[in-house]
Amino acid sequence: MPTVFADVILSNSIISSGIRGKNMRKNSRVPTDNGSESINVIWTQTLREFEIATVPLTVSQWREIENLHEVTDGGAYGFLLEDPKDNRALTGVMANVSTGVYQLYNRRTHAGSSRYKDRKITRPRALGFVPMISAAPIDPANYTLDVTTGRITIPAAPSAATLTWTGLFYTPVNFVDDFIDWSLVVPGAMDARFWAGPSVVLMEIRE
Repeated sequence: MPTVFADVILSNSIISSGIRGKNMRKNSRVPTDNGSESINVIWTQTLREFEIATVPLTVSQWREIENLHEVTDGGAYGFLLEDPKDNRALTGVMANVSTGVYQLYNRRTHAGSSRYKDRKITRPRALGFVPMISAAPIDPANYTLDVTTGRITIPAAPSAATLTWTGLFYTPVNFVDDFIDWSLVVPGAMDARFWAGPSVVLMEIRE
C-alpha cells in the first residue's frame, strides 16, 4: 500500500473544472445449468476511480497536475482528494478498535428498508468534525482525532453503539499510471494556452 502524503491535497480548482469517475465492485458471476446465475461478492467495499483533466485547463491548473505527479514520484506515493459527490458524513458511526479507541465509518442506508453499508473513513478533516455520545457533542478536550487513520481516542471509553459523528473527509488516491499524457487544445501565447489530459486517472487507496 502506498504511503499517503497527508499534506498534499488536490486543488478544488481542478475538481470544479471537470471530473468524472467510477464506483467499482467485483463479483464472480457463474451461469448454472438451469439458466440462473450464481453470484459471489469478491470486493465487499466499493473502490473509487477518478479521471481529471477531461476538459481544457489553464496553464496554472495543468502545472498543478504535473506538480502532483512529480512530488508523488509518478504515483509511488498517494495524496488526498475531496470527492465532489461523497465527502461528508451525515450518519457517521464508530466501531471499537481497542479500549477507548474507535474507527470512523460513514453509514449509507436505503430509505425504504433497514439495510445499510458502512464505509471506513481514514482521512477525516479536523475542521468541522463533531463526535457525539447519544447525540450530544463531545468536548474537544475529551477526545483526540487522528486524521491520518480515521481513529478517535475517547478516554471515557463509551459504548460504540452510542457514538456517532458528522464532518467532512478526504479520499486517499494515487496516479494509476507512471505517466500522464497531455494535449495542447488551445494554442497561442503561453498565458492563453489550454491543456487537457486524455487519460489522467486516480485510484482510491484502501487503507
